[in-house]
Amino acid sequence: MIARTLFFSTPGHLGVNLAQLVYTPAREAGHEPRTFPIEDLGFIVIETHQMTVTAYALQALAENNTAVIFCDKTHTPASQLLPFSGHTLMQKHFTAQMTASEALKGRLWKQTIQAKICNQAACLDAGGKEGARWVRRHVQNVKNGDPGNCEGLAAREYWSHHTPNTDFKRTREGAMPNAALNYGYAILRAATARALTGSGLSCLSGLHHHNQYNAFTLADDVMEPYRPFVDDTVLNKTACFSAEALELTRDMKAALLNVLTADVVVGDMRRPLMNALSLTTASLVRCFLKEETMISYPSFPPCPSPTTP
Repeated sequence: MIARTLFFSTPGHLGVNLAQLVYTPAREAGHEPRTFPIEDLGFIVIETHQMTVTAYALQALAENNTAVIFCDKTHTPASQLLPFSGHTLMQKHFTAQMTASEALKGRLWKQTIQAKICNQAACLDAGGKEGARWVRRHVQNVKNGDPGNCEGLAAREYWSHHTPNTDFKRTREGAMPNAALNYGYAILRAATARALTGSGLSCLSGLHHHNQYNAFTLADDVMEPYRPFVDDTVLNKTACFSAEALELTRDMKAALLNVLTADVVVGDMRRPLMNALSLTTASLVRCFLKEETMISYPSFPPCPSPTTP
């Protein structure tokens, strides 16, 4: 089942009654309260600062491993509620994660970067853009731990072919489409953290990212092969992402939230992206436990063959 995503941009109050999340709009809004079964909720994005939430509601959502995302004054996801324990075998999985050798983490990072580069090439193909084969050639050069920075080399070619004949530069700030990409990546990061917690892993200890000020290093690692699915939405599919737009619109945010339900392929299975994340994190657990050697990362669904008239 695909978990529901709720987006709140208007003032109101969130509480719980009989295992239902109850949203009561502010008096001036003039709408009736709405209820949502907590067990169906995967993500809640609270954009407005004029929302009150009971502690009981937050606790119930945490017990359901529902990711609650709070936005800052720029309406960009800024923080997230996650449970301390999201799996019955968390102690076992956490121990295996923390005792993993550098050699194992290096091999897993190699797989991660190879999957990311393959998806970047597939994203270019999906948009009918050139350069996919030049990006894909870096896959075979990735070594354990990626000491040659094939990730960076592939990214340089990837972005140059995505936005040819423009002065676009991929940054964490800046105008469109950076604002849309950053918003999508923030949602993806929260979804990855939720899946990791649900698999009994800690986001604190990554495969490659190591930053004493970053509490989500493992999420930042695991989400890398998923980034091109956000890129696909912003740069290939959705006409609402105009380079002239001064800020993200409600339609843009809705399109970015829908990335979580986009179809991806894991092995021979076609799954929504949020479900694929759980498959990925579960396979990472098995790698840490030395039960498997490969992480199950997603790929783009095959492009439909052109029809002949």
